[in-house]
Amino acid sequence: MDNEYQRLDAKFAQSLVDIVAAELNKNVNILDDRGVVIASFSKERIGQVHEPGAMMLKSGVIKEFYVTKADELRFNGVRTGFNMPIMFENKCVGVIGVTGELKTSEPYARLAARFVEANLQSNARQEKLVGALKEKEELQFVFLNKIIRVQEEERKRISRELHDETSQSLTSIIVGLRVLAEQVKGSGEREKILHMRDLARTTLEAVHDMAVELRPVLLDDLGLVAAAQKYIANYSKQYNIVMHVEFNNLSRERFATEVEIALYRILQEGLTNIVKHAKATEVWVSLYKTQTKLILMINDNGVGFNLELFKSTHSRTSLGIYGMSERVALVEGIFDIKSAVGQGTKIFVEIPL
Repeated sequence: MDNEYQRLDAKFAQSLVDIVAAELNKNVNILDDRGVVIASFSKERIGQVHEPGAMMLKSGVIKEFYVTKADELRFNGVRTGFNMPIMFENKCVGVIGVTGELKTSEPYARLAARFVEANLQSNARQEKLVGALKEKEELQFVFLNKIIRVQEEERKRISRELHDETSQSLTSIIVGLRVLAEQVKGSGEREKILHMRDLARTTLEAVHDMAVELRPVLLDDLGLVAAAQKYIANYSKQYNIVMHVEFNNLSRERFATEVEIALYRILQEGLTNIVKHAKATEVWVSLYKTQTKLILMINDNGVGFNLELFKSTHSRTSLGIYGMSERVALVEGIFDIKSAVGQGTKIFVEIPL
């Protein structure tokens, strides 16, 4: 057990002293593991050394003891009373003393000591649970971060292969089919070859779109702004949605790779969800930088949804919203989504630089 769990909290000790002292109308002291008074009904005693308690603790023989009338004369600043060690994890972490005759002070000192020990044990269990939960969250954070990194690297690898190898092969096939079409004499054969060429060209376009969807070359080569602008332009053309785009204070500035990827994926997921669910005709995208953070906002005029009902019924099964939230958390940012039926949806992302 860490030392911090074994130390008596002075505020808690003083609150206990006040309760017991008010009940008994007697002075009560609590000492730390060195015999120094950390709580007392007589406030002037706080910070002073309780000599009999310090002697007992220093001896290493932990035991309860009674300060007698003779001890009052022998030691400086002590009064007659019963003193009980406070034990935690088989160690003495302090002493509680109640002034008065033995038969009246002893039971209260014992009861108070047990109460303090129970409180320490409860706090320790709570600290263990909190520590275990924190460790679990940290491991989850690490694993999720690794999964996303591996996923992005795999996306990048496949995208490059599609772009550099598959696209080149298809391009060679298209050129070859065109040459072959010029060489054949029959119009029927030429038409079949040209049809195959058109099919290969359509496939090439699909492969290109797939490569961009997986990981656009622009994102790696020119950065977030260029990739986002290109994606929005293609999106508007493909789905015939009016886009209102505002990029402020950015130009072609580059940011940390994980930040650029996170914002690009959130933009991608947000706009994809609008097509799938929102039935929107207009979308507003704003991306701007302040001195300390990057802010992305995506608003639509779509049908919206009941956000509270959605959270309670879908929870983490909605991988789109959950994925956006997790990506933002990995770069220590803030993610917020607001929506209402008939009032569209607003996504807000803030990432510290």
